[in-house]
Parts: sequence; structure tokens; C-alpha cells
Amino acid sequence: MISQKDDLRSRNFPVQEDMSLQVKLWRAERIGWCMFFLVVLVALLGLLGTGPLSKTEAVSPNGELRIQYDRFDRNGASNEMVVKAKADEQGKVWLIVGGALLQRFTIEGIQPEPANAEGFGDGMRLELKPDSEGWATAYFALRATGIGPVKTNIRSGDQSVEVGQFIYP
Repeated sequence: MISQKDDLRSRNFPVQEDMSLQVKLWRAERIGWCMFFLVVLVALLGLLGTGPLSKTEAVSPNGELRIQYDRFDRNGASNEMVVKAKADEQGKVWLIVGGALLQRFTIEGIQPEPANAEGFGDGMRLELKPDSEGWATAYFALRATGIGPVKTNIRSGDQSVEVGQFIYP
């Protein structure tokens, strides 16, 4: 009967073997498989794009401005941002979107279409129609056009929320 110790001994017949090197290669192979598994797991969870760990919501201190978005995007990929805002005393909702979103993303569409839109400096201002409960919801269809971290400030009335995203190549 051959023991495990004999299996790991180097031999010259019938084939020359360096078993200490072979054991090191097997160990490296197992580490490689573990790394591959971790990359697949991280991708499925959303750390490399869309997924459960990528989805998040930013809320203003009083809860009257809510933004749902993906933390991680890919350059050239489409994604969605949902903005919900409470109407002011006059029954209007004005969203002010900072320039970082406009510089690093292409806005392919906004649904429902804003009642009024105007640009200023490096940002834009959108007037949204609120529903009967005083909330307005805007769905932004975005396409990332840059690479790296992006910080965007979105305001409605006196509420402000900063949205942090990372765009992968």
C-alpha cells in the first residue's frame, strides 16, 4: 500500500517529477480559483455594476427629497435614477441638479417630462408637477460618459442631497 508521504516524494521513473514544485503549483491554483470565485461573487452582488449592493437611496434630513440610484456604473452603460421631492408652499417642485451629473452622464430622458427646464452656470433647474399628495417623481435615464468618482448635488427647495457614484471603465 502506498502512503500519502510516498505520493508527494519526487521520482524519476516513469516520469521525472519535482513534487515540492507541484505542491506549490497546486496551492497557487487553489488560490487562483478562490480569487476567481470572489470576483464572480462581487460582480453578482453589484460591486462592479448593477446589483443589490449597488442600489442605494439618499434622503434629505427631513425626508422631503429622496433619490434612488446605483453607486456603481459602467462607462457607456444605461442606468436609472429616481428622484422624489415634496412640493413647497406654492405647490411647486423645483429640482436643481448640480453640474457633475451633467458633465459625467448623458441624460437620455426624464419621465414625466418637466413642466419647465432651464440651465444656469454648470447646472439645470427642472419644474416638476406634483401629484395630489404633493409629491413629484422624476425618472432619469442616464448613460455614464466618464470614469472615476462622481459627486452630484441635487436640491429641492431648502433640501439638499449629495449623490456619490463610481464609474468603471
